[in-house]
Amino acid sequence: MKKLFTPSFWPKLFCGLLLFAQLLLVTLGLFVLLGLITDPAQSSSFILFFLAIIFVANVIIAILIINSDSAPAYKVAWMFFVFALPIGGILLYVFFANKTNSRGNQKKIQKEAYPILDTPTDLGTHASMRKTAPYALPVSDFLTKVGKLGAHSRTSVEYFPLVDFAFEPILRELKKAKHYIFLEFFIVAPGKFWDSILEILVQKAKEGVDVRLIYDDVGSLSTLPSGYDFKLRKLGIKAVAYNPFRPFLDIRQNNRDHRKILVIDGHTAFSGGFNLADEYINAVERFGHWKDNAILLKGEGVYSFTLLFLSTWKSIHKEEKIDKAYYSPDTYIDEIGGYPESRGFVQPYGDLPFDNEEVGESVYLSLLHRAERYCYITTPYLILDPETESSLCRAAKGGIDVRLVTPHIPDKKAVFNLTRSYYGKLLRSGVRIYEYTPGFVHEKTFCVDDRLATCGTINLDYRSLYLHLECGTLMIDAPAIKNIRRDFDDTFALCHEVHLDEWERWKKRNRGYWSLLRVIDPLL
Repeated sequence: MKKLFTPSFWPKLFCGLLLFAQLLLVTLGLFVLLGLITDPAQSSSFILFFLAIIFVANVIIAILIINSDSAPAYKVAWMFFVFALPIGGILLYVFFANKTNSRGNQKKIQKEAYPILDTPTDLGTHASMRKTAPYALPVSDFLTKVGKLGAHSRTSVEYFPLVDFAFEPILRELKKAKHYIFLEFFIVAPGKFWDSILEILVQKAKEGVDVRLIYDDVGSLSTLPSGYDFKLRKLGIKAVAYNPFRPFLDIRQNNRDHRKILVIDGHTAFSGGFNLADEYINAVERFGHWKDNAILLKGEGVYSFTLLFLSTWKSIHKEEKIDKAYYSPDTYIDEIGGYPESRGFVQPYGDLPFDNEEVGESVYLSLLHRAERYCYITTPYLILDPETESSLCRAAKGGIDVRLVTPHIPDKKAVFNLTRSYYGKLLRSGVRIYEYTPGFVHEKTFCVDDRLATCGTINLDYRSLYLHLECGTLMIDAPAIKNIRRDFDDTFALCHEVHLDEWERWKKRNRGYWSLLRVIDPLL
């Protein structure tokens, strides 16, 4: 009984009662319309009572929305739904609005996951950064304090401008695994990419390697059969579907695991924007040529990705004991000849929707504010909050060369139109916008002045910035940044640059549609 009457139970009960009352009133309203209630005075009184109840219910829900900790645009969108669809809007709000997970899950994550991320990861690099890269200290110190993961030197970074080029290195490094393999991905889909990896994972599990996989249940809902994690466990792989989709048992389905992490023996890691599906290596064509990137880390920086994976794993399997060797960056480093010598710093970071810290957005804005010459950005979706939009415009007006690369062939037409609706103010401010004409851009990358860059999983949309588990890698003066800049230059050459007069023509044709999309954009 105690478990039933938790604090989160009462808002659910209240919203449920309001919904039931409105459904009851609508039913009675239908009786009036059908003539089952024939007394005119009774009908008039009932209609007034019906309207009054709906008005009061909507006002109460509006007060709850206004007093929530959501972003302003998110509140406006839900206010629109609740007042435009008094019954359906409340139903949608109950099931999908709350950006936080259940209190039970939050407490479990705070108890099990956060202590792992509190493990010291600053191995003496910040003193060196103060001497060689003081401009990076604000964002690096923020990630160390809030994101709980410090910066690293002695880490090599290889950048792949297409995941096609990372496919063989991934297989090669997986075959070298001797102790453990950790994978955490939003989408897993059978095909050349995943099947090639799975074959190696099964063999490694037979050899005694500790193989673990976390995939998002909703992300893989259309690509994997039900119970796929059980099938993998029979093959020796410790697999789990993150936040299983159970809409009638758990109404909070917004928090998805959107991370992309592959760790091998604590010394080698892959990350980037890619999922384990064939379109990411262009083995199949879905929306033209698929442009995504990947990075390969070796050395000290891999430690942070190991901790990020283990923090998610422990939030699911809180009772399981984790081998202490996994928590040390030194355990197996000699197997690759020790820590590599390299220039610059790397700082992998994670973002959680449960801690009221917008880590990903803060990193993006910090990089933008530190630009002195240029800031180049790729994103598949462009759904901007006022702060990010103003920052982009302000930087461009201040003489910074700000460029955005977005898809030309959409994967979601509504989001594609919404992305284009944001071009106007940016173009007027001097931001240059490029659409990737060969197909779809899925990478999420910032590159600033040849000295700062980040790539990872975080889109410029509400879901990535506020609702999902995400990750990225901040690079400071790392040689790979020049390769990222070169990739941008090569990509610009393949793009169509959008100009203001062209956008104005689009706007004339889509004014009403864009206006509607902008109202509900945080929900897309």
